[in-house]
Amino acid sequence: MAGMLTWLVIALLAAGQGVAAKTHETAHLTVTTSSSADGAKASLFVDVAPKPTMHVYSPGQKGYIAITLTLDADPAFTAAKAKYPAGEKLFMKILNETQLVYSKPFRITQDIRFVKPGTGASRTIKGTLRYQACDDKICYLPTTVPVQWAVKN
Repeated sequence: MAGMLTWLVIALLAAGQGVAAKTHETAHLTVTTSSSADGAKASLFVDVAPKPTMHVYSPGQKGYIAITLTLDADPAFTAAKAKYPAGEKLFMKILNETQLVYSKPFRITQDIRFVKPGTGASRTIKGTLRYQACDDKICYLPTTVPVQWAVKN
């Protein structure tokens, strides 16, 4: 039931943007991309849903590989700094430490501004999402997932 609810939330978030969502499954996460554009600027969204018992590290967590969205360089736009929600505190008894993580669905937002807005051209924006997932027993090898958005300016 929780898995269906997660998918419903992701679908509703993507549908609200008026752009078909693209989903990528990994062993640890479900990653869905969508976007919203108004000609001069666009917001790129990455909805991340950790699988049961999994978590990824939040930016600001020291000593671990935090989830990071990176856009491929493109002279057609400039990118602001990606926005991540605040991480949740998770006490790891086995390590006797509190960590900043995401264990529930969350959204990363990346705002961009087009250099030549209003052309009406469709553009594919590419990037990567890098993370290290862990469960309550082990951490897995870092993973890099390709992401992309189709955006009209």
